[in-house]
Amino acid sequence: MLLYEKTGDKEFSMKEYSTSVESYEKAMIFFRPPIRLYYKLAYAYQMINNYEEAEKYYKKVIDDNDTINLYETFPLLHLNYANIAIENGNIFIGERVLKNLLKNTKDKLTIQRAKHILENIDWINENNKLIFGIRVKNLGDNVNNEYSQALNFALNDSILFLTHTSYNKTQEQGKTIYTDALQQIYTTIFSQNEYSPIKLYDEKILLREKQDVENICFDSSNCDLYFTLCNENKSVCYIYKSERKDGKYGKKKKLNSSINKKNCHNTHPNMGYYNGEKALYFSSNREGGYGGYDIYVYPLENNKDDIVINLGKEINTLGDEITPFYSIGDTGIYFSSNYHFGFGGFDIFRSSIRGTEFLEVENLMQPINSTANDIFPVIVDSQKKGYFSSNRESPYSNKNKTCCNDIYSFEVDNSLPNIPTIQVVKTKNRFSPIFSLPLNIYFDNDEPQPQSLSKETKANYLDLYNEYIDKENDYKSSALSFYDNDTNNLGYTFLNTFFNKILTNSFETLNSMCEYILLHLEKGERITLSVIGHSSALYNDIYNYILSERRVSCLINYLNIWKNGALSYYIKNNAEDNLPLLYIKTLALGKINSKSDNPQSVSEKRKTIFQKNSILERRVEIKLLEKRK
Repeated sequence: MLLYEKTGDKEFSMKEYSTSVESYEKAMIFFRPPIRLYYKLAYAYQMINNYEEAEKYYKKVIDDNDTINLYETFPLLHLNYANIAIENGNIFIGERVLKNLLKNTKDKLTIQRAKHILENIDWINENNKLIFGIRVKNLGDNVNNEYSQALNFALNDSILFLTHTSYNKTQEQGKTIYTDALQQIYTTIFSQNEYSPIKLYDEKILLREKQDVENICFDSSNCDLYFTLCNENKSVCYIYKSERKDGKYGKKKKLNSSINKKNCHNTHPNMGYYNGEKALYFSSNREGGYGGYDIYVYPLENNKDDIVINLGKEINTLGDEITPFYSIGDTGIYFSSNYHFGFGGFDIFRSSIRGTEFLEVENLMQPINSTANDIFPVIVDSQKKGYFSSNRESPYSNKNKTCCNDIYSFEVDNSLPNIPTIQVVKTKNRFSPIFSLPLNIYFDNDEPQPQSLSKETKANYLDLYNEYIDKENDYKSSALSFYDNDTNNLGYTFLNTFFNKILTNSFETLNSMCEYILLHLEKGERITLSVIGHSSALYNDIYNYILSERRVSCLINYLNIWKNGALSYYIKNNAEDNLPLLYIKTLALGKINSKSDNPQSVSEKRKTIFQKNSILERRVEIKLLEKRK
């Protein structure tokens, strides 16, 4: 077993992911596999875009483990598992994994990434629909096959230049053996709504290279040729140029060291304009960026100092931004990102350019984007027609449905959608049904209507909240008498946190939720809100059940009067399903879930009121917000 595992490790380090999968699978047939082997196999499957197998083995790591701390041993496990689940369309699995991760990790970067993915899941729920008037078409078997193709450049929408793998194929002992595999540039001609069979681009400057040639583009003003050459395992890539003179291309020239950072991936060259001047856009994973791969621009005029400009935080993120394409028709930069809000993997985005400023990033939406990787946008008619590559399942998919890229065209009846991503969504409303729920709304002891046996109340939560906030000093002084005036006591410290953060934040989130609900009700949507009333353990079961009912009633009163009754109409009027447009589904649990004390003596009962468990149990829990069909 260990021999096969070590072989798999070596192959993985050399980026031979497919063969590492075979080695890890062989290592698993001898004994009960250790957890680390499941993890390695899942990671290798992820690297070859086999989402189904990757998700299966990430799940086994979690399900079969009973001895090690997974959060420390495999710090990327839960983030990887969540991302793969989303790419398989299992967003609720991804949500559950991330929420468990947030409960068990203290790593700040992991927390940041997990929260971001949860916000992205909420964005998916808001935007998971096809945009009508956009037609996406696979270019067919003259262009695509079971291997990967990636479109690089389109000349007047008549000649398409693409990257394709060439190889020698032989048969040995009944097995097909592929050797001398190289990425090369091919062309296809678009005529009369058909694409011709792809042909090797017979430009000598490219054919004499005995290494992968990728990402070709042309300077439309002089036909100069730009392309990428990578070393054998693609750990290092550099951008080259060949000038066209007298109808021929000259020797290749490696671009300057500002563009080609040493020992980095410098790739995806594309010609465009920046601040009104000709410029070269490209992506690179060099140090000093915002994340993994960032997009850069190199002005080709008036740039004596060879300055390379990072496109900035509007475009670049903690993730990867790749395959830039400058569209002259709409002065926009199109690119792919796996961090801006999208449907999974890499999505295609657009940003308009004003001088040196890149404006709000917009997702091109479905059906252009998918849960798979959607990359290499090429625009031939601004906002109307273009191409892209995607590893979504297609007629040419093999056993691994998402292994390989096909090339697709898209046509738009009107214009591309302009759905905002990260910053705009955050600015509009901080509430997220996935990220903000469950939401707890807290009450003072025995409120509302102390000692009442009524299940309903006329009180509304706004008044009780203001009264509760004003009692901060009373709570602290009462608590001090129980803690021998020790202000460093944990109980006293908790009161500071509760009144200045927990209580205020919950009320702010409640109001953000109301804004969110109103926005969607005004769009004609119907919403169900699931609400649960709770109490601490003080007093008897029957009274606490009634008290939790009363607390729910108090919250509903507040929803009815919020913003001068903005939600009241929706609460009181039914939809076609005979439920209110805003249906509030209630449940009273009393002290069923309580962990606080219910002592016998009066003095101990009094003390319990100010203890952490009791304070946090006096609440109404807004458990779930659902949009009804």
